[in-house]
Amino acid sequence: MRYFILFLKGIVMGASDLIPGISGGTIALITGIYQELLESINTLSWKNLKKIIINNKTFWRDINAPFLLPLFSGIIISILFFTRYIEFLIKEQTIALWSFFFGLLIASIIFLIRKELSLKSSSLIYLFLGIISSYLISQLSFFSNNIPLWYIFLSGFVGISAMILPGLSGAYILLIMGVYQTILSTIRSAQDLIYDFDQEQFYNVSAILIVFLLGVLIGIKVFAKFLTWLLKLYPNNTIAVLIGLMIGSLHKLWPWQNLSSEKKNLIIKQTSPVLPQNFEGEDSQLINGILFMFFGFIIIFFLEKSKSVIENE
Repeated sequence: MRYFILFLKGIVMGASDLIPGISGGTIALITGIYQELLESINTLSWKNLKKIIINNKTFWRDINAPFLLPLFSGIIISILFFTRYIEFLIKEQTIALWSFFFGLLIASIIFLIRKELSLKSSSLIYLFLGIISSYLISQLSFFSNNIPLWYIFLSGFVGISAMILPGLSGAYILLIMGVYQTILSTIRSAQDLIYDFDQEQFYNVSAILIVFLLGVLIGIKVFAKFLTWLLKLYPNNTIAVLIGLMIGSLHKLWPWQNLSSEKKNLIIKQTSPVLPQNFEGEDSQLINGILFMFFGFIIIFFLEKSKSVIENE
């Protein structure tokens, strides 16, 4: 049962990492596996990898494989499956999609404030700093038409750092850096090669994905070690910052957004949150939005309950 629940959490984390606005790190934090995730990533070293040859049992134990395998299996399967549908949902079911994640994030923040946030003045100051930092990052806009491989590497390094950081969306960071659609389309192209192989396309896709994954692997290792260090030395202040980062990203997940400015060469469109009655789209879909918010909220209760199952096994 433990492995199945970890697999489901991986599914939700993978789907979240594809959505600009929410982070897989948020899901890990609210479901009680965040610190174990960071510590398990830290065990992945050359020293432990050498144990594959010497003693497989020692290797699997030292890297916490019973935790990492089901979790990352869920993440990878989720990314491969949802990549084909995420752009469709963003374009065709915008309000329902963002409503679901908005409800999920609101519930997450409530639970974390109740259970994890210290009410000391220093923690509240760090909470405020987290809110401001997240808000300012979400206001950035950057785009590059010609994307060199070194920049793809940098995007992977920075993007994965945000993906494991609650409140900062790795997908949104990729969007800001102008590579979000490139990575999505490359993953889709890699899947298409299975059914219709093309040598030239294979080389192009491989170059982009290998360089991006290299950035991801180095980034997640460096950043996981840094976050683990912070959580050990400054647990209350670090948790306060993480919750603040989540609060600061709420305005980007609000389902009803009006376009405030647009430039022809930008993928990112500057928007501002508005009340449903002021929404400039064809239909505010208010009832639909409320239902999906509620559904996202309820999901958190399921994830919270699953904590006790894992802890008791």
